[in-house]
Amino acid sequence: MPAALSQSLWAAIWAAIVLSAFLADTARAYGQLKQASMPSQRALAPLSRVLPMQGPADAGSSFDRTLIHAISAAQENLRAGVTRITIPQKIGGKTIEREVLIHAPRSIDSSDRYPVLLALHGNGGRHRDFLRELQPFINRGAFVGVYPQGYRRSWNLGEEASTADDVTFVTAVIQELARYKQLETDAMFAMGVSNGAGMAHKLAIETDHFLAIAAIVTQLTALNLPGDETPAVSVLQVSGDRDPIIPYDGGDSPTGHLFLPAEISSQIWARHNGIKSPPEISETADGNQRFSYRAGPSDAVVVHYRMRNFGHGGFEREEGGIYRLVWKFFQQQMVRDATK
Repeated sequence: MPAALSQSLWAAIWAAIVLSAFLADTARAYGQLKQASMPSQRALAPLSRVLPMQGPADAGSSFDRTLIHAISAAQENLRAGVTRITIPQKIGGKTIEREVLIHAPRSIDSSDRYPVLLALHGNGGRHRDFLRELQPFINRGAFVGVYPQGYRRSWNLGEEASTADDVTFVTAVIQELARYKQLETDAMFAMGVSNGAGMAHKLAIETDHFLAIAAIVTQLTALNLPGDETPAVSVLQVSGDRDPIIPYDGGDSPTGHLFLPAEISSQIWARHNGIKSPPEISETADGNQRFSYRAGPSDAVVVHYRMRNFGHGGFEREEGGIYRLVWKFFQQQMVRDATK
């Protein structure tokens, strides 16, 4: 990409693409390509029908059918605190035990059912990093956190160290969660940071596991777009407008991906959800910019935050705390879902 292209020219180029064939023919064709392999939460039983021997992301990445059938269907009570489980996955011909942490309140109401928040770390990160960050929410019983570990500490979006089929892996994690009587698997949310946010976008595009997702410091890429088979889903997107890794105005990234401009990314999700009106743009008390898409035929909404003068993170305390902002957004989607 020529260095002489300015950021404003980038935005104009991408807007022209998106508002014409990009939102129509390209997304439609992409959706058709995904149709055959798209796993669905509504079709999780029996599990062997949704977990093929060969995953779409890597011909050498799959789950062993004998190990899948060994997963017990019997329900059990959720344990307080942190529970470590492993799920076997074949990657490159080898069976890898992939670790998942289930983070429950210290005191569990056995008669209650808790929403589930799947949190996905960034490239090079670890699942246990969320234990401290989300502890205050967990302790008051807001939700149960589920933190999978990415293979080679990354999520496979095509340019990462991971060669795992992570969509299939997350589907297996969700099947395992169905064993716990206190988990409300009909009220599930996914939150990701950086590479994990890209994975959250991918999960929203290729599955119907989640009522809503939150993508922190990552927008859609040119090769990862919602299509005809993508369900309506609420999306919260938070991006720094001086991010040197995921360019706010779109373009090539050091990660190897070609990113859409952040505001165009949120617009694509809004159009996908049937929202045709322009966003309501407002200034926040912290001096950031909020783009809210709300007037559509479905209950799915899209909200984008432009974090002014921030890079690839560093705004954790903004807007009352980023994780607080995320959970408030997810709570609003539960209310919408309950009124259907």
